[in-house]
Amino acid sequence: MRKYFLLGLILSLSAHAEKKTEPTIFHQSHPATIKEINYVDNEPRYGAYISSSNCSFEILINDIPVIKYNDDSGSSLSGSYFPLNEWITKKGNQKITIKMTPGFNQDTNALNSELSANSEMQIKIIKSLKNEAGNPEENEVRKYSTSKKKRVSSNVFEDAFTFFAEVPYYIKTLENAEVLLTDDKEKLQALEQEVFAKYDKIRNIYMKGSWSTLAAIYYNREKRVAQQLYLLPDEIKSRWNNDYVFRTNTGITFFDLKPVEDYKMTFYADGKIVCLQKINNEKSALWGGFKRKGKDNITTTYITLYLYRPKGTKELEVY
Repeated sequence: MRKYFLLGLILSLSAHAEKKTEPTIFHQSHPATIKEINYVDNEPRYGAYISSSNCSFEILINDIPVIKYNDDSGSSLSGSYFPLNEWITKKGNQKITIKMTPGFNQDTNALNSELSANSEMQIKIIKSLKNEAGNPEENEVRKYSTSKKKRVSSNVFEDAFTFFAEVPYYIKTLENAEVLLTDDKEKLQALEQEVFAKYDKIRNIYMKGSWSTLAAIYYNREKRVAQQLYLLPDEIKSRWNNDYVFRTNTGITFFDLKPVEDYKMTFYADGKIVCLQKINNEKSALWGGFKRKGKDNITTTYITLYLYRPKGTKELEVY
């Protein structure tokens, strides 16, 4: 069994990026967060091959959005692969929820108002393990198709199925989280203010704060993902460099996040996760743009930010 220290890796990366002593301060203020990540030799990786025709769709795993495909040109997917481990928290049945909506009409240059007769999806869940030669070998776990399913609505089709995943880790984050969704309007209003404040705080860190402060915010999330994806030290560093575009990154010549506004509050994971989504496109309300060195165009970025509250605590944390 291999063991690595995630926090030390992030801290050393932060130190390299900023060339300051702030990572040491961060280290001292979070002495209890240095924990080992255990790795096993058996590292099953689950994924989905998805094909689609004349439709847009959204897929959730265990009530958390994982894949969203918008057909805005009349194109389709043909066996596109999507990794799933990041959303599998323990061994057992995993629930896949599908929401299929109309696709794009090339004749009218607009989305269809209804699903067509040929609107459909096929999903193949696979499990990948390394064979004796050390090469990944895929095995089919479950197949699913919408083609023979009965539709009760002309403009949306929803369905669900399960598959069994056998993973060596057990992530208890959401099991130890409060249910935030409530029918109490006053509590919902208070929660919305709290969620907005958290989004705004993280936006300010991106805009004015330090790289190591951002690392502190995302530490628990990155620790969880490192376990689920069996990340090695170099892979942890690579993920941090590639997934977190920051204004001080060398190679970024422009960076801006828009004010958090025009949003709606949405719940997932049976009410344990909350987020803010833009009303016009249902993407993250934490968004903006950046420009890489040598590039003329600004790249639009939507920063997915799911929040939860650990039981017995008052603060919302990043999931």
